[in-house]
Amino acid sequence: MCVPTLSIIAMRCPACNQLELHSLSFFDFARQRTYKMECSCGRSLLSVGTKDRKMFWLQIDCEMCESKHLYYFKRKQIWSENILEIECTDTGIEIAYIGPKEKIRQCVQQQNRSLEDIAQEVGFVDYFDNPEVMYQILDRINEIAEAGELRCQCGNQNIEIEVFPDSLELRCEDCNSIARIKAETAGDIENFKNASRIQLTECGFNFVKLSKATRRKRSNNGKTSKR
Repeated sequence: MCVPTLSIIAMRCPACNQLELHSLSFFDFARQRTYKMECSCGRSLLSVGTKDRKMFWLQIDCEMCESKHLYYFKRKQIWSENILEIECTDTGIEIAYIGPKEKIRQCVQQQNRSLEDIAQEVGFVDYFDNPEVMYQILDRINEIAEAGELRCQCGNQNIEIEVFPDSLELRCEDCNSIARIKAETAGDIENFKNASRIQLTECGFNFVKLSKATRRKRSNNGKTSKR
């Protein structure tokens, strides 16, 4: 029987937002009890430690809730033929993956697919009046939803999105609140590229903007540009 001794850790840096891949060998713990992983930007990403090389603890700096999470896994969970998915304990969103190199590569490719890629595959490219604007708005709303910040004033976070050629509609099935968002011009993007939260109201929706520090960080990473 072949017992895996090398795994790949994939996670996104909370500081620079870059996806980092690092190898983790079981033999790293032959002489030391703790392994620390840093991003290429210098930010600490996670620590892995053990006392008996049977049970391992992982402490991760979470990009979703900007706090630290502590997890405990058995050796066979970390060095396995399967992917170990690690979720933020506050939001339930996956923040890291551990597993064999090839399966991690496939997982990363799937995670990096944009809504534009998916739309092209299913033949929606000619459906939108301005595809580039629509894709950017959809991608931003998707990021906000994944962070748990797309919600209705009634408390419901399960918001349905219906897409039209020139706009999209957000709908809450619990209280029937509806918001229509235009997606035709570059000006339509401005309201959403710096938004951190979208909330449906009886009269449409409102949103909370990212802080100046966060906008600068996203700008430096090429995600958005300053106004």
